[in-house]
Amino acid sequence: MRRSAVIFMLICTLLITAICAGCGAGTSSGGGSAESPSGSPAAESSGKTGDKSDTTGKIEGASSDTAGKTDQAGKTDQAGKTDQSGKTGDAASIPDTNESAASDWGTADADTVSGSAESRSSSTNDAESDFSQVLVDTEDLYFAIKNVRSDAALGYTWKVYIENRTDANLMFSFEKVSVNGVMCDPFWAEVINSGKKGNCEITWMRDSLQKRQIGDVTQVDLTLNVYNDDDYTEAPLMHDPFTVYPMGEDKASEAVREAAATDIVLVDDDNCSVIVTGFEPDNSWGYAVQLYLVNKTDHDLVYSTDNASVNGIMCDPFWAEIVSSGKKAISTILWDKSALEKNDITEIKEISLPLRIYADDDIGNPYVDETFELTPGASK
Repeated sequence: MRRSAVIFMLICTLLITAICAGCGAGTSSGGGSAESPSGSPAAESSGKTGDKSDTTGKIEGASSDTAGKTDQAGKTDQAGKTDQSGKTGDAASIPDTNESAASDWGTADADTVSGSAESRSSSTNDAESDFSQVLVDTEDLYFAIKNVRSDAALGYTWKVYIENRTDANLMFSFEKVSVNGVMCDPFWAEVINSGKKGNCEITWMRDSLQKRQIGDVTQVDLTLNVYNDDDYTEAPLMHDPFTVYPMGEDKASEAVREAAATDIVLVDDDNCSVIVTGFEPDNSWGYAVQLYLVNKTDHDLVYSTDNASVNGIMCDPFWAEIVSSGKKAISTILWDKSALEKNDITEIKEISLPLRIYADDDIGNPYVDETFELTPGASK
């Protein structure tokens, strides 16, 4: 009897212990869900909603930070400037690529950049500029100015990015280029093969700008010409005019030439002006006559000479200059040394200069068709 009682007590004790252990485990698990560290499986399991909220907050914060970085990098600001300056396309969309085969900027020394004091304005654009502009973004073409620098080694320089999205090899070039209202061609062209991209530099030589009394470049007018490099008989894929304001449209200005006492005015009417600004008998290429041309019409004008004579001897310089509507130009009529030597001309005393000026779309009705007599010695 006593033995049975002892066994019964042992069994009851084991059952009570087991029941208590089970209750204790349940209480412990429930407490863990509320108090365990956030990194525990229990916390991750029971706090999913809260954790998702936190994660979403982190993502939004990162996104906000990224946007802030974009603003700091200038991309968002550039896009804003694009709107304010009347630029084409979204500047922030220009690919950030360094796949360029073009040389590094290089930097000119301070004396070279400054030039002569009278030929430059007080420049606010000597360092690398954050200016960028998308000129073309179509199914076939993409053309963007990525960056600008006025103190590059050779002169004022654009870094451009181009995409050829066609199945033909394309030649890209500029025509009818003016800077601050004065014709000034960088003589740039680039071939981009079918389906390829390209980075290149377009430079206006420093002495060319100084010769035109251009300091800060505030406005560039150009025609972008794009055509099949393997078949020049095809119509151009693009032949469109663009205007670029590297410092903002509100800062656009025209270069102004001051008249000089030695100027010889050949033509000055409502349509055009032709002014002889000097003679260069010691020009490295021969004998030069410097001209200042003004086109006051709504047409592009061609200025040309034919059948000129020097000291009574027929000696043609084969000169012609195209000046876009409303623009000006610094031009040089040059008699090559070999042509002068062939005619035994060692000193030029008189020049008979037939001058013809006409609209490039109306050759038969010239504005000027007259011969002018120049006596270089008399201007000394």
